[in-house]
Amino acid sequence: MTPRRMEAAVREAAVRAFGLPADAVPFVWPRNDHADGGADAATALPPRLVAAVADRLPPPRGGHRGEVAARLARQLSDMRDEGRVDFARVRADGRGFLNLTFTDQQREALLEEAADGPRHLTGRAWGGEGEWPLTALHEAGPVAQARRYARADARARIALALGAKAPPPGPEGESFWRDPYRDGERPELLTPAARALGAVGEDSARVAFCRSAPEHPRDSETTGRGLPVLPSAENPGAWARLTEANPAFHMRYVHAHAVSVLRWAEEGAFPHAACPAHAAPALGLLFDGPSALDTAARREEPHILVRYLEALASAYDEWRTCAEWRTCSAAASATSAALPAAVAGVLRTGLFLLGVSAPTRL
Repeated sequence: MTPRRMEAAVREAAVRAFGLPADAVPFVWPRNDHADGGADAATALPPRLVAAVADRLPPPRGGHRGEVAARLARQLSDMRDEGRVDFARVRADGRGFLNLTFTDQQREALLEEAADGPRHLTGRAWGGEGEWPLTALHEAGPVAQARRYARADARARIALALGAKAPPPGPEGESFWRDPYRDGERPELLTPAARALGAVGEDSARVAFCRSAPEHPRDSETTGRGLPVLPSAENPGAWARLTEANPAFHMRYVHAHAVSVLRWAEEGAFPHAACPAHAAPALGLLFDGPSALDTAARREEPHILVRYLEALASAYDEWRTCAEWRTCSAAASATSAALPAAVAGVLRTGLFLLGVSAPTRL
């Protein structure tokens, strides 16, 4: 069950339950992080519908969000009995949210779609005309100017991905770890911005520049331990490290690991099995991907996408640790490459929208 299909099912339930025209039902992203009581996803549509359906509810509860949620839950249950939807469970909670638990088949469908990152995150294939904007950061003078360039690039690429026209083709082929700035393939690094790129590399710089929310940060500001908002040649911080302390390296490493798992699985050399509990956080974050990208686009805040991708990479690490080292006593699920394929698809696409490469080999 993908977020768009779930939203469409709940929208249809609202139309049927209250006799509303389809265009009167607001679009509300269902979210895994809104779910309660072990559900896979929840929608806040019932509170948003209260005003529109108050005159259609009997007193004294007219317009109460709990009644709206309960009616939607009953309608979805009827639709399930009719074979129109296939949720394992539908439940209204005390907040007036509608919680849905997926079937195993719906979880498998989510993983299958997420492996195609562009289609999953934006709802369509990328094959239009034009080019993705990408400014040469070394042409900036001060590091703060390079930061403005990187953030403008990320905003423009995210807007292009979700715009009215079909986006240009997305990332293709293999990508490697080499960096033109750190490997000395760029012009002389004369300006502060160029020297910073030589110290941390372009990919780490772009993540660093997009990771914080303020448009005009203080020179000393950080986004975590050893993570300056404006990394420089004199103070690169952890952005220069090839360790998990560098969020850019960690996300790119996770992508490389996930792609390598797929190769190992094809060769039959590395069976990956993990308990469902360790797969669940990654599955939930995969479900939330489209809404995270949509929010980043609407607010024009690329840090929302950065933090989402970081969370997904960390969730993959949980799954990988359990799969490789059997860190818990729970029964492992069947060996499958579906989850690493899905994580790789979303990470590759999200990093691409930030102007960051995603290496395909460890």
